[in-house]
Amino acid sequence: MDCSIFQYIGILTFSYFIVKLVLKLREGFRLYFFSTYPDFSQYGKWSVVTGPTSGIGKATAFQLASRGQNIVLISRNQEKLKTVASEIERKYNVQTKWLAIDFSLDEEIYDQITDFLQGLDIGTLVNNVGIGHKLGKFLDIPNLSTLIRNIIRVNVISAVKMTQIVLPGMVERKRGLILNVSSISAVKPTSYLLMYSATKTFLNFFSQGLSYEYESKGITIQSCMPSLVQSNLTEYLPRYKKMISAEDYCKSWLATVDKTRWTHGYLTHAFQARIYLHLCNQNKIGDETLKTLCYGILI
Repeated sequence: MDCSIFQYIGILTFSYFIVKLVLKLREGFRLYFFSTYPDFSQYGKWSVVTGPTSGIGKATAFQLASRGQNIVLISRNQEKLKTVASEIERKYNVQTKWLAIDFSLDEEIYDQITDFLQGLDIGTLVNNVGIGHKLGKFLDIPNLSTLIRNIIRVNVISAVKMTQIVLPGMVERKRGLILNVSSISAVKPTSYLLMYSATKTFLNFFSQGLSYEYESKGITIQSCMPSLVQSNLTEYLPRYKKMISAEDYCKSWLATVDKTRWTHGYLTHAFQARIYLHLCNQNKIGDETLKTLCYGILI
């Protein structure tokens, strides 16, 4: 009798994990193997991309333009903005507008951005602009006070304020898409990359909470948590040439839009996140050996 009970428990437990695995695999296939893209024109005529002069931001702007979107580019480097805007117009025959703004400055810059975007049918907002910092303990980060101020302004405040500017129009039109570029470092507290990880965690939570609040209004909001791709932020790393290109990453990521509230955007990045979580859950967060292993996955 007791043996039968344990057998039933064992069968039920095994079945539970098999079903869970099958559902995970099905979700992975749906997100990463069937590259179906939404019609971005259903959200509006214009897409706004922050930090669009390199890496994921630039690749996303090009991908959206290739699908017929007019593009607004907002970043601090005027010459690079001009170059990217010209490339997009020449290659895809769409309209572009650009605005040179340093997101590390005081919040007065958002009055200028509001005026600049006035009257545009903005369907998509991509909050991509971000900065990082060197690996190290919190107090050992160079120019810590400046870093604290700038990274919060660029990685956190920019996304919140840009959303505050664009979202009311989306709600009024009952359509819109907001894509927030977080990071794989947001899945668990990442020591020695603490400020970057913490700001990206905020962005991930902000995205998912905002989605619950506004999806009934016709607004799609997604958090993207990539691992490393080829960009200005990663070119100093030894594995830079082996990383996925920003172009290939964005093709995969944008195919997950409107299918999930959050994504890692690329199959191997999803695997990396799973391994990272497993390692973190097996050890104490402060274990430096664990952190070495985690950075081996992240970097």
